[in-house]
Amino acid sequence: MTHRDAYALLFVVALVWAGNFPLAKLGLAELGPITLAALRALIAAPLLVLASRVLEGPLPPLARRDLTAVIVLGVTGFVGNSTLWYTGMRFTTPANAGILGAAAPVVVALAASAWLRERLSTINLLGIALTMAAVVLTIARGSFEVLVTLSANRGDVILLVSQMLWVTYTLYSRANRSTFSPLQVLAGAHVVAAGLLLPLALLERPWQSFAGASWVAVVVVLYSALLGTPAHIAFYQAVRTVGPGRAAVFTNLIPFLVLGLSWLMVGEPIRWYHWIGACGVIAGVALTTRR
Repeated sequence: MTHRDAYALLFVVALVWAGNFPLAKLGLAELGPITLAALRALIAAPLLVLASRVLEGPLPPLARRDLTAVIVLGVTGFVGNSTLWYTGMRFTTPANAGILGAAAPVVVALAASAWLRERLSTINLLGIALTMAAVVLTIARGSFEVLVTLSANRGDVILLVSQMLWVTYTLYSRANRSTFSPLQVLAGAHVVAAGLLLPLALLERPWQSFAGASWVAVVVVLYSALLGTPAHIAFYQAVRTVGPGRAAVFTNLIPFLVLGLSWLMVGEPIRWYHWIGACGVIAGVALTTRR
């Protein structure tokens, strides 16, 4: 892959990930959050297993550490995180979700400092403070009264909780001793997630939702499973070509793409605090991840 191809691929990946926010909002009008997460895992799991088999051959002998890795990553990343993310999206706006999601690297950096003893410089700490201020501004919707009365949107709070599980997923991905490749781990985690989410989805009585579901719900599920999940593989491939530093420039575009797509697809009004929050989060993440 040439650098030009990698940059084009990174932009497409950022666009695909950003599109998942307004589309999830549309899908949640017809299907429950657990149902959406279960359908995504159910469709993506066999495709990832097939891709792993074709590209990397048969799995190596399954060791206990490999089984532990796929279970932990499946539960934290694709059961807990996905379910809470969809649940939070029911109560908040895609714009807020996009900005709060962009702050995830800062939360990871804080957790890595505490768990993996990674050192944070003064610049990193400044970035953390800037990101936290931008997140507070977004959650408060630019209103001091919201902060005083602690009347934050519950969807924003749920999204922040979901990020805690994503932090666990990210750090365990770095710290586990599995001999599986990233693609094999991703495939195994989706198999675990599908097995756990399918019975949980029955609590939402999905057969009632399916009866009245439109083509929009079908598009949302297929988009998430067939584009959103494989985009992770494309992203890692592009990172191998241009490096994580240049790749981060494209992921920093996601909050702004979410703002534009939310306005275009669901007619969400974009407020002044969205733009300031997005700029603040991106600047903070850049400082926090600087080495």
